[in-house]
Amino acid sequence: MVRTAPARLLVAGLAALLILPLAAACGGDDAHGGDTAAVLAAVTFLDTAGYHGIDDAINKDRTVPAAARSAALKGQAVLKATAWPAELQPKADALAGILGELAAALEGDSPDLAKAGAAAKKAHDAQHEFSDAAWGWLYEKAGVKGPAHAH
Repeated sequence: MVRTAPARLLVAGLAALLILPLAAACGGDDAHGGDTAAVLAAVTFLDTAGYHGIDDAINKDRTVPAAARSAALKGQAVLKATAWPAELQPKADALAGILGELAAALEGDSPDLAKAGAAAKKAHDAQHEFSDAAWGWLYEKAGVKGPAHAH
């Protein structure tokens, strides 16, 4: 079991490295305006990026994880680089902005914990909402009746 945030980020990064080439090789924009494999790779990365742990560390333990800013920036990059279906694009853009706010709040050697905590909570909640929407799109695309809420 992977227990540390840096190790989880490493596993998520490796998973993305394995999935993204498959997305490029197998995918192509479909009639829904999004590449299913790219959406799957991106949402899987975001689900394992550790935003829950970052939120808990800052707001409960009052510490900023070393990889927190990097996780926010990587998530923002994934959201901006992925070709989302039209119905997910506004949500992806919003989450990218929220992760940018988190990265900005975590900049420097001694970030303001109140601002960082508020940004971490907002990012954590927004990521769950986005994940639910993305998985809903994937379930629909696959013809699978998924759960109403995956958290």
